[in-house]
Amino acid sequence: MKAMWIIQVIGGFAAGAIVSGALVAFAMNRPPQNDAATLNPARAAAAAPPRPMGQSRLDLLRNEAASGDDLSNRELATALIDRYDLSGDPDELNEAMVWVDRRWDLSGNAELSQRIVANYCGQRVVRWHWLCLLGE
Repeated sequence: MKAMWIIQVIGGFAAGAIVSGALVAFAMNRPPQNDAATLNPARAAAAAPPRPMGQSRLDLLRNEAASGDDLSNRELATALIDRYDLSGDPDELNEAMVWVDRRWDLSGNAELSQRIVANYCGQRVVRWHWLCLLGE
């Protein structure tokens, strides 16, 4: 009985050694990665080459909205919803909802909120958003 237990313990250690050896072998053969960019995205963004001078209107609105400009926030959300109407890309609608959520208390967002409730609550991206749940 005791011999059986010792054999199981030795077998467990052997299996663990084989698995850990395989993991080390796979880790040694992986392609090199830029771990600094993975660990610190802000540093990676700072190290990235600068964008050309022809920065798009949406990028400018994103920068201004991120700095707290309420008008840019509203214009950005409206522009993203307009782009969603043209392209049907759910990422555009999702980003618009993120910007709406950031400053939902703005007085000018009432029209935008009504537009969202009237036209987009059936969309998968917005279906469970609080605006749609309250609008029911």
